[in-house]
Amino acid sequence: MIQQKTDNYIKACLKAWLFCESCSAAEMKSITPRYDLIIECNACAEACFDVVTRLLSKADNLGDLPFNCMIHCWQCIEECQKYPENETIKACIDSCTACAITIKEIAVFTLN
Repeated sequence: MIQQKTDNYIKACLKAWLFCESCSAAEMKSITPRYDLIIECNACAEACFDVVTRLLSKADNLGDLPFNCMIHCWQCIEECQKYPENETIKACIDSCTACAITIKEIAVFTLN
């Protein structure tokens, strides 16, 4: 049961990491890159990946990594919502929303 929960957290964070990285890479190749979007996506990708690496190492203490991940996901979502016409950005919003909701469970637990 515990391993299944951990796998769910890892999958949600990896998916958000992947889409944030894709979104950031696409923006960097754009003729007129939106730098605020790049910054938020990069920060979110890093926060999500930090959680994944800590979970995969089976560390006893996650510290504030899940909370940081959740916060960065919501900040990324907020920035991405400014550009709803882009399919890559829509995918980023969806994956970050799923990650933030999923990771909230351990974020709250680790803060107590």
